[in-house]
Amino acid sequence: MRVRLSTMRYFLAEGWKSARRNVSLISLGTMAVSIFVLGIFGLILMNLSSVNSHLRSSIEIRVYVEDNFAGQGLGKLRQQIESIDGVDRVTYVSKDEGLKRLTKQLGQKAGLVDVLGENPLPDAYDVRVFKADRTPDIASEISALPGVISVSYGQGFTEKLLATTRFIAITALILAIILLGAVMFIVGNTVRLSLVSRAQEIEVMKLVGATDRFIMWPFLIEGMIVGFMGSSVSGICLYAGYQACIGRLGLVAPFIPIIAEAAPVARLCIGLVVLGVLMGVIAGGVFIRKHLEI
Repeated sequence: MRVRLSTMRYFLAEGWKSARRNVSLISLGTMAVSIFVLGIFGLILMNLSSVNSHLRSSIEIRVYVEDNFAGQGLGKLRQQIESIDGVDRVTYVSKDEGLKRLTKQLGQKAGLVDVLGENPLPDAYDVRVFKADRTPDIASEISALPGVISVSYGQGFTEKLLATTRFIAITALILAIILLGAVMFIVGNTVRLSLVSRAQEIEVMKLVGATDRFIMWPFLIEGMIVGFMGSSVSGICLYAGYQACIGRLGLVAPFIPIIAEAAPVARLCIGLVVLGVLMGVIAGGVFIRKHLEI
């Protein structure tokens, strides 16, 4: 057990000395910026998901019914709508209730309703679906049912919303992968400099019988330290910056459902630190293996 502890102390000491000797402020700063930008993409995706979920939950299909439909006719139509695959909830909205909602929406212009005289609105159903992506298909099925005058679900806007959120998510994911590759290259290049500077020492260690695993450990720890240093700086800056911006954004645009809780942001920042350490170990392992094979 003493041998293992002393060996581990040796690995840690060598890894730390090598990191201090080979890590420049430029490479560390570049890696920290890369991980910081990666974290920004993570925050964008998290908030985009929150906004997307909020908007999707507010999407519903308004089904307008013919005036001659009443009693059993309305009940049958409701059953037909509920039987459609993907329908979550169906709520009946009488013409009187619809007029009350319209009056409330008009606000100061509610007097326009009195000009109409009698209520021009038909009875309707509000339909919620399980998946917003299926809204157009379900609306099309409902519009084909007997007794349905028309359906409305924000045609055009809904499709654009779904397409835009998909495009932003895919773009952010691609850029995140590119940034991951950049971070791994920076960490790996730092380890490669260590290998070059200690090439003769490694050869001597191999000649006296040191195993590849024994030689690899200090470089893996070096990669871990470099990854931890860069990702910790970016994680702290990201958390502090987001908390500073979120308060101001909440005052300017309180209607946007952005993530205001500290816990999800803290988890993301901790995840970035863990990711930085893992990338450091992986990059260090890849470069040292290639060197030892040579």
